[in-house]
Amino acid sequence: MKKQQIILAVVMLGIVGFIAFWSLVDCAPFSPCIWSKPKKNPPLPKVILSFVGPWDSAADWAGVAEKFQRHKRSAGIDVIVQYRTINDQLNYENIIREMQFEGNGPNIYSVFHTWIQRYSGKLKPMPVGTMTLDQYRNTYASVASDDLVIGGEVYALPFYIDTPILFYNQDKFLNEGYLKPPETWDEFKDYVEKLTILEDVEVVLDEDKDNITTTEKKIKIAGATIGGGSNVNRSQDILLLLIMQNNIQDNFESLVSFNNEGTFTAIKSYTDFTNPEKRFYTWNEDQMYSIDAFSQRKAAMMINYSHHIKTVKNQTGNTLNFKVAPVPQLDRSFKANYASYWVPVVPKTAPCRSAKIGVDCVALSWEFLAFAAQKENVKLYLDSTNKAAANLELAQEQANDFADTRSVSASQVFTAKSWSRSDNARADEVLVEMIDSIITKDEDNNESIFDAMQIVKNRIVQLN
Repeated sequence: MKKQQIILAVVMLGIVGFIAFWSLVDCAPFSPCIWSKPKKNPPLPKVILSFVGPWDSAADWAGVAEKFQRHKRSAGIDVIVQYRTINDQLNYENIIREMQFEGNGPNIYSVFHTWIQRYSGKLKPMPVGTMTLDQYRNTYASVASDDLVIGGEVYALPFYIDTPILFYNQDKFLNEGYLKPPETWDEFKDYVEKLTILEDVEVVLDEDKDNITTTEKKIKIAGATIGGGSNVNRSQDILLLLIMQNNIQDNFESLVSFNNEGTFTAIKSYTDFTNPEKRFYTWNEDQMYSIDAFSQRKAAMMINYSHHIKTVKNQTGNTLNFKVAPVPQLDRSFKANYASYWVPVVPKTAPCRSAKIGVDCVALSWEFLAFAAQKENVKLYLDSTNKAAANLELAQEQANDFADTRSVSASQVFTAKSWSRSDNARADEVLVEMIDSIITKDEDNNESIFDAMQIVKNRIVQLN
């Protein structure tokens, strides 16, 4: 064997031996760990917060929850926020109570904004130091301060504010020469009159078994899905919107009262759309459900919430040429829009699952909500749900971005108003029943409205 070959063989054997040596000691070559394998960092202590609500999905909160998890990991704790949708909206409150009775939380749950007064004794208000009351009022829409602040204490941070908006069929508008939507109720009535298509039909009535032929006006195309009760989606909210607008100039302590002239005018204005004697007659109890009528091109306008933009697109396969606009106002100098929204709250006591470490579940839950409500973080939730921000700066940004489908809803956040009632579901039923009772009675409409107002006032007082 030549000398060079011997040297090469020795070098190769040396390299193999070197690698074998480091493999035996289970360390990378030239690492500080020479004789022992480095120890892995122990897993972070884990805490799981439960969060439930009736409308949002887990995906809607995933972005904020994951960002909060990364934030807390840097502080040495792994916090997992698990959101679950309770699809049984009718029994939602009972389900929450049962969970709490059984000691299963939740740590955070959503409530309707009008429930805060009723729930406040069971809730933990926002911890001192999160933000001052002045900061809260300067950050969020004024309706949030009216609804969510009791005795100077904040019981919830609002993430969004929803208000009814105007949907309109662009093709039907152009067909009648309308280039823009109505801005006032007087304009709205003019539009309804022109957009409604009526046809005369002969009807045979059997009165005392004598056949009497008469002519009735049949609604072929409705100018708007308005005036009805049970066949108009959220008819009670449209009526409350009108009531607020009719009362706002009188500086009432409550914009919703069933004992004043403004409310009478609002109810009459609403139900007059079902009066065949009115020039803007456009609706009756025989019409199909309002969303279906608009989607099937049987109505030119509809007042509803922005989440039904998706509903209409799904029902029509995105073939309907429609747009949205702010709802009409009685007086553009005194705007009022009806607010409807849910907020997450923290109960005073609720256990959270943790890895045998001392943790204040209530404080941690509020920390998550405060983190989620920060301007840059709440965008994750708002973009997922496509909702208008309760944060005034974000609402302004959305309102100014006309390419954003939320721009119309966001523009109404600043003038959103609330009606406080303890049981919104039963109050809704009372109002819808009132509307139906008025439009189905044959006697004088004014008397029907006065009678209905008295009944509603008594029933609302009982509910509260």
